[in-house]
Amino acid sequence: MLCLAIFAHRGFDPANMADDEPAPTTITTTANALAQAAEFALASLVNLGWTWPNIAFALAAAATAATGRFPRSATILGFILFVRLIRFPEGPMSRSDQPATGEMIDLPTGATHYEWLEATTLLSEVPVVVVHGFSGDLNDVRPLAARIRDAGHRVLVYDLVGRGYSACRGERHTCRLFVSQLSELLSALQIQRAHLVGNSLGGGIVIEFARYFPQRVESLALVAPVGLRLAKRTYVLTRAPLVPDVLFRCFLQFSLLFGLEYEWADVRNPKYRTMVQAYKRRVAEEPALGRSLLSTARHFPFEQLGPAFAAAGDLLRPVLVGWGDGDRTCPCQARDVRRLVPRADVVVVRGARHCVYTEFVGESARAVVDHLRRAVA
Repeated sequence: MLCLAIFAHRGFDPANMADDEPAPTTITTTANALAQAAEFALASLVNLGWTWPNIAFALAAAATAATGRFPRSATILGFILFVRLIRFPEGPMSRSDQPATGEMIDLPTGATHYEWLEATTLLSEVPVVVVHGFSGDLNDVRPLAARIRDAGHRVLVYDLVGRGYSACRGERHTCRLFVSQLSELLSALQIQRAHLVGNSLGGGIVIEFARYFPQRVESLALVAPVGLRLAKRTYVLTRAPLVPDVLFRCFLQFSLLFGLEYEWADVRNPKYRTMVQAYKRRVAEEPALGRSLLSTARHFPFEQLGPAFAAAGDLLRPVLVGWGDGDRTCPCQARDVRRLVPRADVVVVRGARHCVYTEFVGESARAVVDHLRRAVA
């Protein structure tokens, strides 16, 4: 059943299918349902209460192993017990040191670190908000934000819940949580409308924000966004039952660096080595990082934002969507985007993988700046 959950599930949504994909059969639909049920069951076993469930798993695993008749069951029970014993601390978590730049602000979703990049001359009074990705922080998008600033825009960057200097209160990291953080931050800073730019996970956040708060969106730019389909390998590492539990609890640094290498086209690039060192420091300094990544992997709808893309198609605002043609994390889905958002400008960067917004920051920034120029014209 675990193998079924890992390899059969693809988050099917008819609105997200490419034109050349066959319609799902009854067998495929049943397999997807069984996979989702297995994922839910295993996650529920891991998330049960603490003391008595652990005792029950230990006794069950020991009794099953003692009989010698059900070795696979004993292994599964013992593995679940192992994952439960290495669980993250509960409750609020935040860094004890203060950021060298930017400001901290208390929001209902938690203390949030943000920073303004001020332009010397402004093309528009409406600010640009750049939202970083799954494992990043505001420093990941700073090069892109700086180029947008240099083009005449006031730019806001911030750390998502549990990343960088932003606190984590122990809630499930659903899309609603991240959308709430963005809405609260804009309200606290008295920003009525904004141009939204989202990279990777940030793309999923801003397009869902636009679905619920269209009146606050001046334009949308999504760079390598999640929301439609993950590559199978990415799904296994982030969504399969128990796999992310082990990766983010036991091998956090290895998991982040492995993922980073997988998402860059040229690991000899000096910018890649700089990012590797930054991630190593973050693993050592950010107490909530592993727990936040695990909760996001469990609860964020990485493949279920088709309705938000469709809503963006009805939004009378400029929309830009860009990918690297070699993205192996969120593969380029230009055909799906053109169907869901017919008015969107779709840009594909040759030779780029998922970190197109960092490795190919020049090409990404040109596309975003051109998009913003048309939006304010």
